[in-house]
Amino acid sequence: MQKARFLIHQEKGQALAEFAAILPILILLVGGIVMACFYGFRSASADWGVFIDGVAAGSFDQGATAYAQKSVTWQDIRSGISWTNQPDTRSASTKINVFNSRPGPWGVNLTEAYRASAFFRLWRFYAGPPTGNIR
Repeated sequence: MQKARFLIHQEKGQALAEFAAILPILILLVGGIVMACFYGFRSASADWGVFIDGVAAGSFDQGATAYAQKSVTWQDIRSGISWTNQPDTRSASTKINVFNSRPGPWGVNLTEAYRASAFFRLWRFYAGPPTGNIR
């Protein structure tokens, strides 16, 4: 019994040493997950902006696109979205082009780029099939 107590006392503090060894890895893992979630949310916001601006550009209300752009959370993404309405072809198209580069933690440059376009045929806003030059 004395020998067993001696072995138990030798291992006291082992959990603390293991936790101290693994803590930096856990911090990097959690930080990476948070940054990936943040990037995913910004990417979804860019996709939403392209879609909602295309829908708003195809409506009859001219102020709809300004209202739709307010639903995009970040200003840099909002300013990268452009739209065109082509009533002669009954279509609307939206484009986004955003390129951001900024310093991140530990001097690593964080770069994110969004480039997309969407083309909408406005069947539901007009009676009959489209006429004119169709892409």
